[in-house]
Amino acid sequence: MGRPGGDELLCPEIFGPFEDVPTQLRAAVADRLEQVTAARGGLLHACGAFNALYFDYSPRLRRYTVEPDPVAFITAPIGGPLPVLPVGAHVRLTRGTRELWGEVAAVLGAREDVDRDGWASGVLSGAPAADGLDPQRVIVDTEVFGPLSTAELVERGRWLRPGGSWQDGHLTGPVPSTVQDVSTRDQTGLFAAHLAGPGRPLLDLGPLPGWLLEENGEITEQDIARAVRAAVSCLGEIMASTSGLRTWGLYGRSSTESSAFADSEPAKEVLSAVGRPAPGGRARYTALWPLLDTLIRGTERPDRLSGVAAAALVVDANLALSDAVTNRTTSPAVDVRLDDRWQQGGIWRTQPLPVPGLLAGLDPLSPAGIGYTESQAPPEELNATTAGGSPTAPRPTDSDGSADDPGHVAVVHMDDELVVLTVALSRSALETGRLELGHSVLALLPQGELILHLHHDGIALPDELALQRVRRAGAALRRVTWPQGLPPGTLLTIAAARAGRRLTATSVLLSPPAEIQGIGTIRWECDPSVLIRDTGLTTAPPPALGNGARQLPLPRTSWRPAVAALEHLIIEALKRDGDTGPADSRRLDGVRLTAALFGAEIRSPALLWTVIHTCEDMSLLGLLTQQPSPREGPDLFAWWPPTPEALRARSASGWGSQEDPQGKPLSRRWIRPLRRRLPEGQQPSSESRRDYARWRIEVEGSGADTELPPGTTFVHGHLKGSGRGKPWHRHVARHEER
Repeated sequence: MGRPGGDELLCPEIFGPFEDVPTQLRAAVADRLEQVTAARGGLLHACGAFNALYFDYSPRLRRYTVEPDPVAFITAPIGGPLPVLPVGAHVRLTRGTRELWGEVAAVLGAREDVDRDGWASGVLSGAPAADGLDPQRVIVDTEVFGPLSTAELVERGRWLRPGGSWQDGHLTGPVPSTVQDVSTRDQTGLFAAHLAGPGRPLLDLGPLPGWLLEENGEITEQDIARAVRAAVSCLGEIMASTSGLRTWGLYGRSSTESSAFADSEPAKEVLSAVGRPAPGGRARYTALWPLLDTLIRGTERPDRLSGVAAAALVVDANLALSDAVTNRTTSPAVDVRLDDRWQQGGIWRTQPLPVPGLLAGLDPLSPAGIGYTESQAPPEELNATTAGGSPTAPRPTDSDGSADDPGHVAVVHMDDELVVLTVALSRSALETGRLELGHSVLALLPQGELILHLHHDGIALPDELALQRVRRAGAALRRVTWPQGLPPGTLLTIAAARAGRRLTATSVLLSPPAEIQGIGTIRWECDPSVLIRDTGLTTAPPPALGNGARQLPLPRTSWRPAVAALEHLIIEALKRDGDTGPADSRRLDGVRLTAALFGAEIRSPALLWTVIHTCEDMSLLGLLTQQPSPREGPDLFAWWPPTPEALRARSASGWGSQEDPQGKPLSRRWIRPLRRRLPEGQQPSSESRRDYARWRIEVEGSGADTELPPGTTFVHGHLKGSGRGKPWHRHVARHEER
């Protein structure tokens, strides 16, 4: 396949999983991206990395070598609301008949109510995207297409003057919410949607449409968006694995320059400012962009606040803070954690120890959006401690006389969209029909009636037990009907969308059941301390009571990482609500699976991608299988029962098999045989001619045209990362199987 542009390192493997990229190619791409990062001011987003390979950015020339089509650029006129400008988008900055070209290098949330010293109102931290218009700071690199002409320099100077549409070389203003199912915070999704839609002429400058056409016989917007997403994710992983780069989310930063900032005086001032709790021991929320603006503007290097250098500064500050938290060099008496990765370049939360049980044990670098939650709930609810809080805090008593007993509620994952927790059921809770969650957890959920979607592992519950409407009672939910036979201490895993009213809860069946002296057989995971307390045991049960949660590999660069705590809930949702497949397997796509977990009314792209990424990791572990759906649909994830029949059917289907070449799209493992254009002056080898002839005859019969077109060679069908090998072609493979 010939192509009019693109870096020599651009190949189909880049459009698949990071693990499938051959080591040598991975190293070459990493080296190239290091060079590109250095040439572009020391900062590179993974979307910019895609552009750098696709449009062949030359680090030596400091420009793209592929001639762009400005008609497909996004137009950003002077004044008024900004259009949606994702990172990586090529833009035309227009002022009447004058214009500048550029590429979006970074995008930050820019809501107001922030002081000059970085103090931020808690309501900003983790706040959902506003309906209508949401302020953003868009940083545009105007030199990616080469040095500016004299007229362009003058024009940029006009934009940079005080009172112009730019502030410190950044476009700032309200941005309309997108009407598609892509969050404004999902820069990869917006970038992919742009290239699959109005930016499609840009893609035609490179090889992707030809590859997709060769693979599928036709091209849809969904195919393009899926391939671009996969490539950006893969390049982000390559950047994260490169010693010369440090990454913050999908932003790559020169390791040398990042280390230089960490040793600087501004870095010490950032750590000092962020590391102070608010007066009275309250939590302080510090927004990085205004803090950096205050610290740098009066120095001898105020230019660091302008253009790409400002985005690099924000990344450096976040990396310095994350290092301090990870290495525990902050004060031992305070808790410092990231609360919002988006707004103002990042908002960090600091409070004296101990932290509320809601935060105890959670990853401090996973933004939980507690500031926004605190602003929406009465202070007494958020201040009520759960496990890990102050041991002397009073225990509130509810109107029905039962005390709040949240000591066995553990939050195992929380971000600004999702909370996952485990609850050990006490004898009192089982007898009175209560589910103790604690004030802090209930404060994360909407007021009013909630829905408890209950699954008891190993037992098919009737509808009246599986789906129950429940009400709050202090720190608990009441009117819960529990299945018979549950022993005290039984552990439930519960997940809830923070904007929804559905709690999905499941028990976990032990295999094999545990024999407890004096109690008998325990069939489900349970908390030994609750079992001892409520049954009168004098010795603890053996540690084999719980099988533990499998730790999934977490993607380091995804907009929404996989959540290991969702594993069992996803399996139970598939078993309960999935479409029946071969050998009683169950399958759903990511959209329907998200609805099964959190309710059909939840339309959050963040939750959707959390579920999809978790399912993809579970497929890598062999817990599920993944299959491309029919044309234009999302992938299907399937659970298979542990029966010999299912094992045979799963093996025959090839789902998740390393050997399977059956009809998978570009982002999957199988690369179809294809013709590839050779550099000018080169000719294919006799072996390539012979293999091409054999392939055409096996596919089309003895009358096939077996001559390679001039200037092309033949690329064998193969599994990504495996090189040449049988089967030659998916049609041939099916014929051989018959």
